[in-house]
Amino acid sequence: MPENTGAAGYFTKETIADAVHLWTRSAVSLIDVRYQLLHPDMPMRNYRMPSGMLVYTCGGKAEIKLDRTVYHPERFGLFHGGKGTELSIRPVGGQLPTYMVLYKAETAPFYKRDIHRLLEQTNPFMQAYGFSPENPIFFTGKLQTLYDRWKRESAMDRLHAKIILYQLVYEIYRELEAGGVRFFEPDLVAAAKRYLDERYAQPVSIQSLTDLLPISGSQLGRLFKQRERKSLQEYLNERRLDAARRHLQNPHVTHKEIAAGCGFVYELNLIRMFKKYYKMTPTDYRRKMIENMRNRDIDNDSQRLYTERGLDGLAQSTGDGELSMLGQTRSREMVLAAALGVMLLLSACASNAPATTQSPSPAPVQSQAQAAPSADTKETVAARTRTIATEHGDVEVPADPQRIVYLVCNNVGDILPFGKTVVGIDQYGDPAQRPEPWRQQWGPFVADALMVAGSNLEAIMALEPDLIIGSATWASSPLEQLSKIAPTVFYNEMSPLEERMTFFGELFGMPERAEELIAQYAAKVEAAKQRLVDAGIYDKTIVFLQGVEEGSAGLQGDKTRGIIYEDLGMRAPERVEKQFFNRENPQTEGFYSPLSLEVIDQYLNEADIIAYTNFAPSVEELEKQLSPVEIWQALPAVKAGNVTFYSITDTLIDFDYASRTVSLDTFVDALLELPIARK
Repeated sequence: MPENTGAAGYFTKETIADAVHLWTRSAVSLIDVRYQLLHPDMPMRNYRMPSGMLVYTCGGKAEIKLDRTVYHPERFGLFHGGKGTELSIRPVGGQLPTYMVLYKAETAPFYKRDIHRLLEQTNPFMQAYGFSPENPIFFTGKLQTLYDRWKRESAMDRLHAKIILYQLVYEIYRELEAGGVRFFEPDLVAAAKRYLDERYAQPVSIQSLTDLLPISGSQLGRLFKQRERKSLQEYLNERRLDAARRHLQNPHVTHKEIAAGCGFVYELNLIRMFKKYYKMTPTDYRRKMIENMRNRDIDNDSQRLYTERGLDGLAQSTGDGELSMLGQTRSREMVLAAALGVMLLLSACASNAPATTQSPSPAPVQSQAQAAPSADTKETVAARTRTIATEHGDVEVPADPQRIVYLVCNNVGDILPFGKTVVGIDQYGDPAQRPEPWRQQWGPFVADALMVAGSNLEAIMALEPDLIIGSATWASSPLEQLSKIAPTVFYNEMSPLEERMTFFGELFGMPERAEELIAQYAAKVEAAKQRLVDAGIYDKTIVFLQGVEEGSAGLQGDKTRGIIYEDLGMRAPERVEKQFFNRENPQTEGFYSPLSLEVIDQYLNEADIIAYTNFAPSVEELEKQLSPVEIWQALPAVKAGNVTFYSITDTLIDFDYASRTVSLDTFVDALLELPIARK
């Protein structure tokens, strides 16, 4: 398997020196030099490199794929792949001159153990990468000369060609060492999605995917979750479940056949996964879908539910033959208007009926009540809705929503304190994934909520919400589409806590409750702060770290910082404050910033306390991995024992109101257990 190490961060001075050493000490043979003028309608597809290869595109845009990694050079692109790498080149917009240089690095003799040891650490002949060279004129001229010499086939010309190959290699590593190149950073998340989309029906593993990409499994998982708001396994499960739902609408296919055809392998796996995501068995879903199709046949609403314009056919029959409206308004005004229309129609029929006596009587004059809704009626209707100002315009919402679908990751705790009924939550809002103190205090408010993906409009509609809450950051469906199911409001979940509580107080018509919640949390913060003051640690510097990859550290710049640094008012070391929490530079605000253990002492030497939580390894495994690291053990806070580790299952790093009320106590209790605190 080729070593797909293409990230710019790989090429350090040390790795470049090792690569150059290997090129110098290895026997390299020039196998072939090719030139092609590729056309958009005749691209190169899935060419398996028979040896190490340099590829150079010049003068045009292209889409280059090395294995599963896609690059997009604008004009000049230099690429490298090892034996077995799959190459595809698709010109974009016009013809694309392309040079390909094939070479072979012979295996070093067994006694050259230093070469073999070095190859185990880094193999420049197998790396896959791409960048825009700093000096494209040099590469264009040299490759043209190399091609010309190679075609002449004389021994002297072939020797000249090999010299030019080494000149190219020298220039590549010179530019890499100087740092003047612009790497084509691959879209690894898109590559992962494409791989799973193509192979979800097979018994594919996440490990088989990560083996193909130039990144560790934990790094890929973190990038994927940041972009897609779900893990790789969750994405794979959803792709398989989407396919299973389509097949379940065919009554002639068995569950066993569906499981085998959608990647679940066994029927039991399909049943378990279906119940986990949809809270029903495949049999229940099939029965429900068949019943719905029959109902739609009866009411002649046979058009497709989704069109290129979004949701279509907003009338849907219920089990008893009635029609329910699933549009944005979905209010009782429509029912009232229909009732008034029937009243007017009956009045008109009565006035046109033949008289029972011989002498005609004058037609009755319509009363004011028949002609238009009364002022009291208007006030009653208006009282059932309210207009809320949002970042995306005014939205008319129910005055007292009873069925809320909340689609903002795991921040459902922003609305739980208002006591509203939540019928659907994002899968990351699963209360089972929250710590025990959170579940005890807030779990009952979401005990009956179903998990639903924001992209699954059909599942959201099935919950019959009267209000949908989302955000521009987390939304996987456009506001316009969600609004066709129920009134939808988007809010900024990362805005200050007081601002969010005030917004929901207005949304739910509970401004007094919002003020009460704000005051309660402020009092809770002051009490926690006083505990730290009494323990003599309030004025100590603290750094909060988050482990995401095999124990590697990163500064968490948003969620927990809101508790430690903003709410409690504690300080970080000066360098951390300046570099990562600089309010004058928004790019440093609210982001996770990874730190290499090799330089972690530069940021943590001045820290009196280190708080560390984790995503990937357990707390025990995290401590085990860090214990032999000399730089970590040399930190003053570590030597003094003023480090507190949290498991992600025991505490929270979420930003919502409910989570912060729990995390505040958790963090302060842990800090007071450290040696630095006065007992």
